Amino acid sequence: MAEPDPRVERLSGTKRELLSRWLAGSPAAAAPETGAERTVAAIWREVLDLGEVGRDDDYFALGGDSVHAIVIVAKLEEAGLRITAQDLFDLATVRGVAERAVLGAVPSVAAGPSRTEHPLGPMQEGMLYHSAGGSGPGAYVVQVCCSLTGELDPAAFRAAWAAVLAATPALRGSFGWAGRAEPHQVVAATAEPDVEFLDWRDRGVPERAEALAEYLDRDRERGFDLGRAPLFRLALMRESATGWRCVWTHHHLILDGWSQQLVLADVLASYAALQTGAEPRLPRRPAMPDYLDWLRPRDAAADLAFWGRQFAGLPGPSRIAGPGCVRGQVLAPRRGEVAVTVPESATAALNSLCRGHGLTVSTVLYGVWGLLLGELCASADVVFGVTVSGRPPSLPGATELVGMLINTLPLRVRCTGEAAVLPWLRELRDRLAGMREHGHLPLSRITRAIGLNRGETLFDTIVVIENFPVAVTGGTSGALAIGDVRTLVDEGYPLVLEAVPGAEIRLRARHDPSRLTAAEVRGMLDACTGCLDALVADPAQPVCRLRARLAERHRLSREQEFLDRRDSAGQQLRTARRRGAADIGGTHAGEGS
Repeated sequence: MAEPDPRVERLSGTKRELLSRWLAGSPAAAAPETGAERTVAAIWREVLDLGEVGRDDDYFALGGDSVHAIVIVAKLEEAGLRITAQDLFDLATVRGVAERAVLGAVPSVAAGPSRTEHPLGPMQEGMLYHSAGGSGPGAYVVQVCCSLTGELDPAAFRAAWAAVLAATPALRGSFGWAGRAEPHQVVAATAEPDVEFLDWRDRGVPERAEALAEYLDRDRERGFDLGRAPLFRLALMRESATGWRCVWTHHHLILDGWSQQLVLADVLASYAALQTGAEPRLPRRPAMPDYLDWLRPRDAAADLAFWGRQFAGLPGPSRIAGPGCVRGQVLAPRRGEVAVTVPESATAALNSLCRGHGLTVSTVLYGVWGLLLGELCASADVVFGVTVSGRPPSLPGATELVGMLINTLPLRVRCTGEAAVLPWLRELRDRLAGMREHGHLPLSRITRAIGLNRGETLFDTIVVIENFPVAVTGGTSGALAIGDVRTLVDEGYPLVLEAVPGAEIRLRARHDPSRLTAAEVRGMLDACTGCLDALVADPAQPVCRLRARLAERHRLSREQEFLDRRDSAGQQLRTARRRGAADIGGTHAGEGS
């Protein structure tokens, strides 16, 4: 039997499937014919990392998803072809997209002059309100941790960060509100990176792990003075001759996850240049004022009317945890985390189902979470938060912009009825596309448009799909090997479900242990993975049957959790009794001696 080709093994599931079809003698795809088709195909090849794309190839079958759509639509706009993400989902072929695309002038992508002050973006408004309103200092503090292995030059590492800080206005931003009707962001002309070097080479592995945990706790509680730039700092802990631990801490107000990766890519490129004796040559990226200029002429009244229609007749909020945000304050205790992995075979089956039916994995995960909330809230009509990139494809350079553009939007899911699951999911996919078109408002304004009073919460769980373009996840960058990358953050909600796509989908639930126990969260994730299996096994079933299967899986999971706790408590009691008997016996023996 022939050994597997390692080059094939490194390919994604989608690319292996396409390769197997080609090897099986599938007919060659029809080549693009018109200029517009060739432009669309070239952009698909670049973004989806494919060799050839035919004019009738299906976008989803090629591995496209909602984040790829953001990049593709933006690049088409830059090429003078204007479509929406919904057009891409509906038409799904090069031919269809090229026929629908509206020919327009190629927009300029040159960044304008730097501004020293500008207003806040939609997400920043809510974050600043909570951060400045007495919340714990760790609220919205992001900590990115990784290991670095190799010949690290500390001076060049610091110089690389200094170069990126000088080139990136968002990193020099701070926030002010005194004497103003509205808070604003201030960009300092210059700033110096705060880099701390620690020597942990005299500590063993357990001691280093304990020291890192203690450092992260202190670092998070230290927080930031939001009126003083830069709102980030770094620590490098030397663990051996060639081993380091790096912690990059920043406030979420200045960067979203997409921007975080752009900054890290620039730092690594600068460090590589400095190592060779060259000056770093960094790209001139768009900045927050470019987004705010795009946002200013939008019809906010039309956006608010959209949200009012979306939530007409909603029976009420969907909350599963006890109170924890007191008078607008995010308390930010140390978060608990429960994680599960969807096995590679199950992930491949789910991806295949999505490709075959014009869906994205993120849409399926949203649908499953809606079904779970329906059970937990005993409701057929629920709402939860979804985090969107907030990067409008019609903004030139949107995919290269560094700042805080993400937004949390309320997603309503009606989770019962005899409708088949696949049409229900496609309707959910289309609703998500509409939400993104109207999603450039602060969540507080959306909830007021829905009819809630200030301070009322519509939901207490959010779902975050971490599928933005990633520059640093591990591997090698020049002479440095990067590993064990993890991000710690408190978004201010009692439960945040984070899904990380890949060969195996990773589901991580960050929760406030004072409001939801780890056992409760574990039962939720088990119900979700069971629901995914049931969906793949029978995609033609009605929504009500899939929900019933999820409910049964959740019930069984909670029962097993109860039995495990009972057995554990019984074992602890028996152990304590044996120790007590031994202590008594030892005392009697001593008295008789």
